[in-house]
Amino acid sequence: MIYFSENSHNNMNTKYIISILILLFAASACNIVEKEVNKLTGHDEEKIKRLKKEGVKCEAEILKVEDMNITVNKNPMVRLYLEVMPPGEPSFDAQVEMVVSRVNVPRKGDNVVVYYNPKDKSDIIAE
Repeated sequence: MIYFSENSHNNMNTKYIISILILLFAASACNIVEKEVNKLTGHDEEKIKRLKKEGVKCEAEILKVEDMNITVNKNPMVRLYLEVMPPGEPSFDAQVEMVVSRVNVPRKGDNVVVYYNPKDKSDIIAE
């Protein structure tokens, strides 16, 4: 049998608690990093849900596609310069940064569906 002194038992408890705290901190940091990466790559789920529910859906024409020299899972991240064309309203220019399929990169002249906040037209996503 192995006997532990009260002091070694307390040391084990302290090490256990510190290990748990480190794991919780690491998990929290990973969650924060994941959310920031999702925002950067256009996969901000909260923004997507909000704009699909409350935003205006319409077509936009791609005026320019700019490669941002970033890849996510071998897919390129691009900046799309758009002419957003809401029905019955004047068109406006907007920019969207998003990861696109490397086998289906959008091109100038293509149309995409967008959702935007009518109170802040820079608050926009493209599908």
